[in-house]
Amino acid sequence: MKRLSVAKILLLALFLSALVIPIQVQAQDKVITLKVANWFPIGHKQTPLLESWCKEVEQKTKGRVKVNYYPGGTLVPAVQAYDATTKGISDVGNHVLGYTVGRFPLTSVLDLPLGYPNNTVPTKLANAFYAKFKPKEFNDVKILWFHAQSPGIIHTKSKPINKIEDLKGMKMRTYGPNARLMSLLGGTPVAMPMTDVYDALSRGVADGLMCAYEATEGFRFGDQLKYSTENFGTSYSAVFVIVMNKDKWNSLPPDIQKVIDDLSPQYIEKYAAMWDDIEKSGKAYLVKRGNKIITLSKEEEAKWVAKAQPIFDEYVKSMKEKGLPGEEALKFAMDYLKPYRK
Repeated sequence: MKRLSVAKILLLALFLSALVIPIQVQAQDKVITLKVANWFPIGHKQTPLLESWCKEVEQKTKGRVKVNYYPGGTLVPAVQAYDATTKGISDVGNHVLGYTVGRFPLTSVLDLPLGYPNNTVPTKLANAFYAKFKPKEFNDVKILWFHAQSPGIIHTKSKPINKIEDLKGMKMRTYGPNARLMSLLGGTPVAMPMTDVYDALSRGVADGLMCAYEATEGFRFGDQLKYSTENFGTSYSAVFVIVMNKDKWNSLPPDIQKVIDDLSPQYIEKYAAMWDDIEKSGKAYLVKRGNKIITLSKEEEAKWVAKAQPIFDEYVKSMKEKGLPGEEALKFAMDYLKPYRK
């Protein structure tokens, strides 16, 4: 009887194994789908670069991950990119922090007019900043990488800006916290996403804007501009973050997570190079059109820097009230930029 019982148990075990193994194989072979959203226009170089990440994920996971890419805001618009990712409308999104003012308080220091000295350092600083501080404001997503635009300067439609007084009464499209800078400089800030700027310039809603050279070509509104003022002492950057829905990330097998984690740092360098490339192209585009490039004297630039100081004082005070290390964050950013300054 005992031998018979043992035989029955062995047969039952073999039967159950036969059922379980196909299920495991089927689960392993199941294709994982990722929805990746990008609001940049189809013709902008941001679009194919993020698409190349999508293709690399598919290749490096040997087809176990299928990526559906939605460029040009076809899945979600720019201002909703972060929320759309946290809610699972998109699995991966490209979000510009300044479109949700107040949501990322500590990291907002990177959007202030720090006086960015070149085209690649904003991206490098943004990733170094996150590695240093790991702000809790990003705890609701999986961070893939940060990238940041080249220095944002002043561009105008019909009036050259040679000195600070020239900005008085000018309606200038600004980005996030730089509305405060424009007010301190004497201009009138007009807030809107970059996708609305072309129409605003054409209808006279804005007399100009603060942005990187690349945007004048990438968004095709450079044909309405005549002057660019290189106020590099008070230039800003717009910081972007590529994020993944946290539940989606946690659902991925460890080996696929590793593929993505190994791939992300490579795209920090690729995005830095992309920003440098399109910035040079954007400036050449304006020069070719005959636009006048204005460089401020050191004395004039010092006036602009002095006018901007309250912004940094207000940031440190605000962070202190929130219990965040604002003074340390500002010092880290300023110290990081020092070796790059001329």
